[in-house]
Amino acid sequence: MVPSLSSSAPVLPGRTLPLRALPVLALAATLLATAPSLADPRDTMQPPLPPPPLPAATAPAGTARDTVLRPMPAHAQGLRLAGETDHREWPVYLTEHQVRAALAFDLALTSAVSVMPEGSRVTVRLNDHVVGMRPIEAFGRQQRLSFEVPPDVLRPGLNAVRISVRQRHRVACDVGATYELWSDIDPARTGLRLTDTGSGLSSLADLAALAPDTRGAVPLRAIVGDLRDTRALDRLVTGLSRIARDAGFSHSVVELRDAPTGGPGLELIAGTPEDLATLGAPATPEPGSLMLVENAAHGGATLIVSGRDGAELDRLIGRLGTDGLAIAPRTGTPAGLRARDSLARPALSAGDRLTLADLGHRSVEFNGRLHRTRFDLRLPADFYPAETGSVDLHLAGGYAPGLLPTSQVVVRVNGKVAAGLPLNDPDGEVFTDRTIRLSLAAFRPGRNRVEIAAQLDTARDSDCDTLAAIDAPPRFLLLDATEIRIPSFPRLLALPALDASFAGGLARLGGGALTLRVPHANADVLSAAATLAVRLNADADRALPVRLRFGRPSAEDGDTGAALVVGAFADLPPTTLASVGLAPDRLRTAWRAPAGPDTGRDLARGTDPVLRRVTTLQTLNDSDPITTASVPQAGAAGTRAVADPVTDPEGGADGTRDELLRRWEDSLRGDGPVTRIMTRIEDGVAGLWRDGDPAPTTLASGTSLVMAQAHAEGLRGGLRTVITAPTTAALAISMQDLVAPARWRAVGGGETRYDMLAGLVETTPAAATRFVVSDPTSLANWRLVAAGWFSHNPLAYVALILCTAALLAFATRHALAGNARERT
Repeated sequence: MVPSLSSSAPVLPGRTLPLRALPVLALAATLLATAPSLADPRDTMQPPLPPPPLPAATAPAGTARDTVLRPMPAHAQGLRLAGETDHREWPVYLTEHQVRAALAFDLALTSAVSVMPEGSRVTVRLNDHVVGMRPIEAFGRQQRLSFEVPPDVLRPGLNAVRISVRQRHRVACDVGATYELWSDIDPARTGLRLTDTGSGLSSLADLAALAPDTRGAVPLRAIVGDLRDTRALDRLVTGLSRIARDAGFSHSVVELRDAPTGGPGLELIAGTPEDLATLGAPATPEPGSLMLVENAAHGGATLIVSGRDGAELDRLIGRLGTDGLAIAPRTGTPAGLRARDSLARPALSAGDRLTLADLGHRSVEFNGRLHRTRFDLRLPADFYPAETGSVDLHLAGGYAPGLLPTSQVVVRVNGKVAAGLPLNDPDGEVFTDRTIRLSLAAFRPGRNRVEIAAQLDTARDSDCDTLAAIDAPPRFLLLDATEIRIPSFPRLLALPALDASFAGGLARLGGGALTLRVPHANADVLSAAATLAVRLNADADRALPVRLRFGRPSAEDGDTGAALVVGAFADLPPTTLASVGLAPDRLRTAWRAPAGPDTGRDLARGTDPVLRRVTTLQTLNDSDPITTASVPQAGAAGTRAVADPVTDPEGGADGTRDELLRRWEDSLRGDGPVTRIMTRIEDGVAGLWRDGDPAPTTLASGTSLVMAQAHAEGLRGGLRTVITAPTTAALAISMQDLVAPARWRAVGGGETRYDMLAGLVETTPAAATRFVVSDPTSLANWRLVAAGWFSHNPLAYVALILCTAALLAFATRHALAGNARERT
């Protein structure tokens, strides 16, 4: 019985059973494929279950393996454990059925050849319980480890999985050698091993238990009959965004399908009973209710939303995540809840205080040479980076006596040195509140990576006894009571900026909704737009409705504040590309002669990242496989030959003695202090009027996606963002790659390029030309905004001071003259 919305019972009913209809021939083939001589020795075959009462067509037939690996979700810090100490921690939601089915934790590592096995180890903890510690021996090959899960360690709800390493160098003892130490976690072979694929879903909160794929991404599928039905598209993508956000999926990829597949991940179907029957839904609940159908054969589920009309469907989707249809997990172990909070913290505000313990770190004693602690701080979209204050880092810890004067603590923000602290007391020191100030100008809207690196040099390092260093006494202590304090900062949305826009700026300009424009109804393009919408919702402060529209953005169509355009290069007008600074000729040169949009689409959608890249790159262009279109060809249209400078192979100089002397005198004279000061003044004055955007960067041959942002005419608000790729297939796959947490954090500036071949993200900064004050009624914010603006425009500040001094001098002279006349 499916309860309705008006009933007092929970809206979500119990799950339906998976389908196991299996023909005799398929069973024989499965038995052959899983014979003991070929299968994993831990695997044994179970007899097939009898088919449930639902039609066999609602879920693919198949027999689940006796054991199945549940991979770890994607991590924002990536899967490389670098340096002498490092760790990764995941919050993992498990149902009661999965807890009972947990057998072991599998780990696959590949380490650098410089890692010394005698002094290096990896430790796995489940809910703060050490389940195993092994030496690291995987150099040049993959090391596969399995740790048995003890009884009663895992609990229904959120659990914490933590992998930490201690790594020592084989032969070197200097600080630079510590950067050669790394161990890569293989996401396809790392995770919890369960006895079967069933999840045991019983409520919407259990959707968090859906297993990610080998990339760490949870597949989401929207089932829609007509791709041109924008109302249905909005409903489905909004629903998937709410589910992914509340369930805590760190990486979600969306595909639009015309029929359910019953595969892994989550499928969302919404419609009237007649629509559900036409779409092939595995069940048809009563109108006004929802039903969750589990496909245990593949570890997936289907959420079916039934309504009498579109308005009722919209109300049901709008209730997802509310008290009546709560999705966010609220139960779990203390360690699991702490791990969830450390990774999914809301944006910081003025006056917030966080400790390293809040960010998932522990107190540590360290006896190596370079200790690095990394964490993320998320700032709101309207954070304006400026020299208006500092984030105070209050260190608690100490260091041992005997360190060399070169020892120090260096703090980096987003990869750049922000501050330092010398460790120069020869007798050592213990401190509980040593303050390091990090300028607000070093941060940016969205996520910021902060690294505390302690460089610890001793005289014993010159002897380089690697074995003795393993059990050496601690050199450094870092307590988890170390605190980060956030000051008041200016709230000003500075545009164009992709990082600020994607951290919530687009929704602010769009009136609290996300509007995405696509050229036409294409499954790949719509899938890319839906994947982006889910990612933007995950980073927003609250759930946002999504609107998908076709055609060009315009103020007449309601595109107020901002416009976001997603499409393949061939489908976008040159004027749209040029409006955000993307020269069509520049893109055409890099993506010359693109292949058809459907080439290799099915293979590229596979979960194997290597296969997807190889197949999708075949669709980028049909140029010669060795010489790509980005390399100028002799006689090619649109290119020109550039003569290489001719130099003497022996390093000889060109010119006579007098010419050489004159050249060197000019160069030295040009480097004088007066000349340098005048040059800076000239550049600063010119920068008040000229465009500060850098010249366009040549696209690399492997570039598979470009996003750019600029102010465009014809739109109220004037901001336009364009995301394009050489083909629709490349657009869909590149977007799936780019929204992974480790890559998404790199998106920013006025232009971002993604190279699928190398897996690299490159950005080009843009000078902010328009500002939106978030809190215009606050005088304190206006003061901070003014101070921040003057910190970026020092010449304007100097001019204001000079004008103020001149007015004061004039007023003083006038007052003195008046007093003199009165005396006479």
